[in-house]
Parts: sequence; structure tokens; C-alpha cells
Amino acid sequence: MPPRPTIFDSSTRNFVCKSCLSALRQRSSTPQWSVRQASRISNAPIPIRTKKRTSEQDSERIKALDTLGLTSEKQDALSVNYFQQERRGRLRRLRDSKEFGEVLHDPDGELDLRLRRIEHKLEPFEDINKVMTEKYKRGKADRLGLQYPEDSELPAEETDQQSISLLAIPINGLNGNRQDRIHRLNNWIRRCSKNLEKDELLPKDIQGLWKAYSAARTTLSERWNTVPAPTWQVLWQVLSLDYPFNANRMSHIYTISKDMQQAGVTLRPEQQILAIESMFVDGWENEAVENHRRHVSTLGTDPETFVSFWALGLQMYCRAGDFERAERVAKTISESPHQADPRFILPLIKLCAETPTAVEKGFGLYRNLREALGESMTIEDYDLIISYFLASESTEYALFIFVDMMKSGSVDLVGVRQYPPSIANPFFFGKWLKRLIGAGDLSGAFTVLRFMRSQGITPRAIQVNGLIGAWLRSGIADHVQQAEDVAWAMINTRIQFVELRRRRSDLLGVNLIPSGDAWPRANLETFSLLAENYRERGLTAKIGPLWQSFQEAEIAPDSFMLNQLLLSRIQEGQHEAVIATYDGMTKQFNLKPDSYTFMALWQSLSANRMNKVLSRDLKQETLKSRALFGEMYRHIDVFKTEDGIEIDHFLVRNILHSFRKIQDDVGLLLAYRALRRLFRYNPPDMVIFELLIGTLDLTRLAKRREGSKLLRARTSLDHYIQYRRKELAEAGKIENEDSLTREVRAEVAGDFLELQLETAFSNLTEDEVTRLVLETAEEMGMQHGTPEDTEGHASI
Repeated sequence: MPPRPTIFDSSTRNFVCKSCLSALRQRSSTPQWSVRQASRISNAPIPIRTKKRTSEQDSERIKALDTLGLTSEKQDALSVNYFQQERRGRLRRLRDSKEFGEVLHDPDGELDLRLRRIEHKLEPFEDINKVMTEKYKRGKADRLGLQYPEDSELPAEETDQQSISLLAIPINGLNGNRQDRIHRLNNWIRRCSKNLEKDELLPKDIQGLWKAYSAARTTLSERWNTVPAPTWQVLWQVLSLDYPFNANRMSHIYTISKDMQQAGVTLRPEQQILAIESMFVDGWENEAVENHRRHVSTLGTDPETFVSFWALGLQMYCRAGDFERAERVAKTISESPHQADPRFILPLIKLCAETPTAVEKGFGLYRNLREALGESMTIEDYDLIISYFLASESTEYALFIFVDMMKSGSVDLVGVRQYPPSIANPFFFGKWLKRLIGAGDLSGAFTVLRFMRSQGITPRAIQVNGLIGAWLRSGIADHVQQAEDVAWAMINTRIQFVELRRRRSDLLGVNLIPSGDAWPRANLETFSLLAENYRERGLTAKIGPLWQSFQEAEIAPDSFMLNQLLLSRIQEGQHEAVIATYDGMTKQFNLKPDSYTFMALWQSLSANRMNKVLSRDLKQETLKSRALFGEMYRHIDVFKTEDGIEIDHFLVRNILHSFRKIQDDVGLLLAYRALRRLFRYNPPDMVIFELLIGTLDLTRLAKRREGSKLLRARTSLDHYIQYRRKELAEAGKIENEDSLTREVRAEVAGDFLELQLETAFSNLTEDEVTRLVLETAEEMGMQHGTPEDTEGHASI
């Protein structure tokens, strides 16, 4: 809608004289023009006055117009006023026609706002402004991006600005998002160029530059000629860096090289070789081979690129499986006068190992390489070549190479019918297995195991268990299945051994020793690996047959096996059977539990499985909790360490909350005192607040209305600590009130919780409290404990 006349603006009503008001009322019948029609006001008809003003009124009107700045230097010329209606409907008067032109070009300032956002989001816009200003000074707008002469006399800062201006891609002729993308790319190019000179490139620099270039690539494809040559070089240098974090290096090189060719930029020889390699790696194998053949007469004859060019050809032909061409290329490199690293032959050795008819030739190439390198051949070189032969099931040649590595060439097994005892034993092969498993070559390790069995060498159970554990940890379905198959084969071997041992009384003079191609006998570790894996995968149905086989194997269990069995019972929902299983196994096998055993036992109680224990079950659960604490009290030695007696924080939290949930105030107090005196445990503030408020989730509580309870508990604890700090300072136990150490502060917080727990007995008499404490202490197995643990109302 058209703007209101300025006379109705409340901000100017008190500053216009009456004569002007009357004149403007008479002109109100003329049409009102919008801001965008202001240029046509000069042609509008002048309204005819219906009443003449006196000379005094005219002089007063002119004086008012002078005060408002509305008069023109030429009285006979018509003055034009420009206005802009803002989004809220308010009129704003423009200064002159120049500002009107700017408003007409960008009515709401959207373009300026967008540029400000880009400036704030990316980089300071002042540098770009300086760069663009410098470019406009050097030539016409359509000539931006050309090379400019260097000026060595310029200061360092101006020279740096010159180098930046050479890298900026021009944005003339672009608008909107296309211009924004080029701006963003220019910012990343400038940033990466500076960091590249300082050798401070980060992973986010390469990722950011590639992201910006990918976004601007469509726009640049329409105007490749505007990209400066130095910009291409910076893009190449940054995106082709051979850094570990530059995982997509070859893909970046392939895209950049293709764009540079479309832009007519000539690639340097080393860039051409990298471009061919990236083409091959990116999946364009036939095109890469064809490009390699086309550059034989150029790159293949240049002394600077001869070795790298033919080495690349050897890699491509070997990966393509072209054995004849690969041999010719290897011969070309070896017979050339140019010096090359002997390791260039490694791809051909791999191809020979993969070709059944050329395995022996590959082993001969390895021997030649070992002779050429001499002492400079590293363990990594040996491991790499061994992996080639293991992958192709040529285990015997892999063994020859491993013996060369271990014996430094002093033992040669080629042509030997029977291996010497120093080699044909499980200890020597165990070193090989350990190295392969450590390197993650599980398939190679399994190949070596099968080779050992084929040679009549029975591996040790600990060696096979290492491979089984690695298979299970990998989580790969095939590996897990292999682990189960091998483990159960070992279990069957163990059960057969036990059966034969029972019959040994009828076989006089017969000794049972492992031999031949059998798997080693399973031991406790084998069963533990399977039990833990079944429990973690939730395969509780397999735990039963495993436990039955474990009993048939006649192996004494340990606490780890007991823990896996208890946890599997919990997963199956057989919580009532957990304590019974614990009692039976500890008595049958004289097992000694550990802290994880008690963790499983406390988790099996109803208090830790249900949100709320039913009233009718409180008495039974109280007896169970007290009896379990007494069992843990009797095995206090399992918590002993070199630094004294320590207990897991999560286990303590479970114990305290178990007594709290079943509303056993006496048991909670005695358990807390025992944990403090015997285990030197002082709870953190969060556990104190949980016990006082009665919750396990303080975060959720703080977001609800009950959050005030947490604030009150926090305030009470702070007040008590402040009170104790003053007492300790007055008693001379600390230097001043501000010197409370962390240990002393934890002890004071522990005292605060104990005092709060004692308030539950404030309504009882001394005799009643003493009777309750003694009865509870007897049920918790602490009747023969220290006096501090069983003292009555006097300590409460």
C-alpha cells in the first residue's frame, strides 16, 4: 500500500507550523505515491491553491521549510523527497537520490544481510574485500584471475596479499548461491594455502576444502577458464597429500586431474603418473592401462619419471593378473641404468604367490630381493611376503621365509624331507602364531595351525585358545563359527582323554600322550571363552550343554567360570537359582569367590530387579540381603590388594540401595558402618543424595518437581561440612577453614550420611536399639566383628 504522508507521522507533528498544515491539507486530494514511483513525482501536477496566503504566511512557511531542511538552493526548482516504507509499516526518509538508487536495487537489504552472514560464518570479509579491490585495480572485471607481475620491493604483508589475490577465483557474473559457493571455496583455498606454507594442515582443512570444491564444481564447470593456474596448484598440493587422515586421496586426485584437463591446464609429469594411478584405483582399470601405454614414449623415457612410471605399470599389471606384461615391466626396470628400490618387485611376488604354477618362481624372486636388500631388509618386509604365501595356502614356502627371518638365513629348509627338531616343535610355531594373531592375520594363523597338524605337530592349548579368543573378539560371523568349531573339537578331545584315562587300569603299560593331527585338549580357558561369549550374545541355551561337557571333562572350575554361570542364570530369568548355584559350586569344588561373584549375587536379589518390593516379601528379602552380606563379610580377604582392602564402587552402591529398598534401616546402618570401617569406603556426594532422597536417578529427579529435595540435601551437606570445618580448625587438626583436604572432606561427608541414617532410631529406646543391632549383626555375620561394628545406642 502507498505510504502515509509525513504529516501524520507522530514524530514530526509538533514541528510543523499551521500554514504548512493548511497547505498540505489542501494537497491531500492528490494521489499518494509509493517509494518505487518516486522517480515520477517530478511530472506530477502542481495542486491549485484555493486560497491565497499573505506575505507574512509565506515568509513564515519558508522559514519553517528552512528549519526542516526542505528548501532548495534554487527557488524555482521543484524539490523531490524520497521515502522507504519498512517492513513494520514505518516510513523512513532517504537522504538523496543516490540512497534511493541503492534501496531500489536492494529494497530490504537482503543482499547485504546475506553477505554479512557469509562474512560472520566463514572468514573475516575484510580480507576478501581487499583482495577484490586489488584485483579491480589491476585490470578489468572480466580479466580477473590472470597472472600478475611480482613486485619484490613490496613489504611482506603486501606481497602476501598479492599471493592471495592470485589464488582467488573471480565471482563476476555470478549471483545468489553460486556466488556464495565460490566465496566459500576462496576462503578455504586461502586458509589451506597459509597452513600449507606453515606445514600445519589439519584433517578438517582437507575435508573442508574438498567439501567447498565439490559444492562449487558445478559452477566452475561452466567457466573453467576463470580459475587461476596457482589455484589449481594449491588444490592439487592439498588434496593429494599422502597423509594417513587423507583416506580419499586417490579419489580427490582423480577428480582434480580430470577437471584440470578440462580447464586446459597442463599436468606436470609426476602429476600425470598420480592421475593414472588414481584412475586405476578409482575403478577405471582399462582406461588407466590404456593411458599408461600411451605415455610410454614420454614418461617412460624421462629419467626423472622412468622408475615411478614403470613401477606403477608393474602394480597395475599385477593387480589385473597380466603375468606376462608384469614380467616384462619388471625386467625393464631391473635392466635399466636407473637406480630403483629393490622392493619394486613385491607386487610381482604377490602375483606369483597367487598363481599356482608360479609359486616357486615367486619364492625365487623373494630370495633375489633378500640378497639385494641384505641387512636392510626389515621384519615388515618379511611379514608382508609371508602374508602373500599364507593367503594362497602356500604354507611351506611361508615357513621357509619365517625361518629365514628367525634364523637370519642360517637354516635352509628348501629340499629338506624332515624338519629339524629346532623347527618342528610347537614352541617355534607358537612364536609364529603369536606374531600372526598380534598382526590381526587370523586366517593366516589358522592356516599355520592346520599345517602343524598335517606335519604331526600338536599345538598347545594356550596357542589355540589365543586364536579362539581373537576370533570371538572380532565379531565376524565366520570367525565366531570357526572359534566354536575348534573349541568344541578341543572339548571332545578332552572328554575322550578322560574316558581313556578311566580305562587305563585295563591297559597296563600304556601312556596317554597327544600325538598326530588331533586338536589339543581343552582346558579351563577354553570353556571360559565359550561361556563368556555365549553369555554376551545371549545364547543361554548353549550354556547348559557347555556346563554338562565341563563336568564330563573333569576340570576344576574357577571363579571366572562360576561368574559366567551365575550371570547366564540371571539372563535366563532364573534369579532364584543363582544363590543355590553359588552354594552348590562353592561346596562341591571348594571355590573361592571374587568381587564379580558378589556383584552377580547382589544383582539377583529382588530389590535390584524390581522397582518396588512387595510388602509381603520384605521379611524374606531382608533375610536374604543380610545373609548375603554375611557371606561377603566372611570372604573379606578376596578384596585385599597391595594397597589394602578395596571394593568396587558399583558393588557398594548396589549393597546400600538393596537395604534401602527393602526398608531395612538397621541393616543399612550396619552395612554402611562395616563398609566404612573394614573397606575404608566413603561415598561420593551423589550416593549420599541418592540414599537420603531415595532414588537411583538424580538427573531425572532434578528435572521434576521433586528437584527441591536435591537442593535441600545439598544445602544440608554444605552446612554440615562448614560446621565441621570450623570445629577442626578450632581443634588445630587443620590449619584454617580453607585447608580441608579431599580425604578429610570425604570423611566428613561420610559422617554426615551416618548421622542421617541414625535419625531412623530417634524414637526408640536405648534397649530397643541395642536389641535390634545385636540381632541384625548376628544375621549379617558380624557378631564376632570389631566393637565398632556392633556397638549400640551409645555410638548411634
